[in-house]
Amino acid sequence: MNKIVQFIVLATFVCAALSTSAGIVVLNGLTHEKQVLPGETYRGTIQIQNAGSSAESVRVYLKDYWYSFSGESRYDDGGTLARSNSGWISYNPEVLTLDSAEVATIEFEVKVPAIDTLRGTYWSVIMVEGINEPDPAKAQQGVTVNTAIRYAIQVISNVGTDAASDLQFLGMELKKQEDENVLNIAIENTGECILRPEVSLELFDESGNSTAVIKSDSRRVLPGTSVLSSLILKNVRAGKYNGVLIADCGEERLYGTNFSLEIE
Repeated sequence: MNKIVQFIVLATFVCAALSTSAGIVVLNGLTHEKQVLPGETYRGTIQIQNAGSSAESVRVYLKDYWYSFSGESRYDDGGTLARSNSGWISYNPEVLTLDSAEVATIEFEVKVPAIDTLRGTYWSVIMVEGINEPDPAKAQQGVTVNTAIRYAIQVISNVGTDAASDLQFLGMELKKQEDENVLNIAIENTGECILRPEVSLELFDESGNSTAVIKSDSRRVLPGTSVLSSLILKNVRAGKYNGVLIADCGEERLYGTNFSLEIE
């Protein structure tokens, strides 16, 4: 008797709207962010489409989401994180089936508790996951791999306007990447509200002359999470430098540090 082993391979997309040649796709973005006050209620929708050639079922559920500059990420049960808003969210439906090319809408509602001390950013993710049932008729000797696509749609609630913001530089590392020197900077959001730092670096030679100004794209950093910002030191010659590192989070929120750097 042949033994068939089924594997479910899950791919999670959390940063940008994606498309695929088959299966379920999300049509209206993977982040829903809202500025609210305690006691307010707001609603949103997630539009999905079956881009495959046959009917496909999906299930919808809630998770907390946390990530680190090291590349680690977690999808914990709702309510695990201190700033989870999963308990505020209701959604419908929980399971649905879409025919080929069919578009469907998942509705969600966020009820912010009427607690005056709430302030800052709270979030969780609504998971939309394809359900692929194993097909015994297609099973052959060996291992059958079943692939399911999973989307994590962030629901972010920014409560009030007086949340404290703070950012820390955890460390930096100079590495060689495809013949270019790259400075990786680990940044942690230690405040209460979401930040989108744009990191810039100015290098000064031993004579105090400015030799380069390098910037990175802004990254979304939720409270208690961290990201790695990479600066490509293109055309920076070997030598010793003093650097000024600035993280500009907008609204006059600037965070900086000085350091020394030697490029070989």
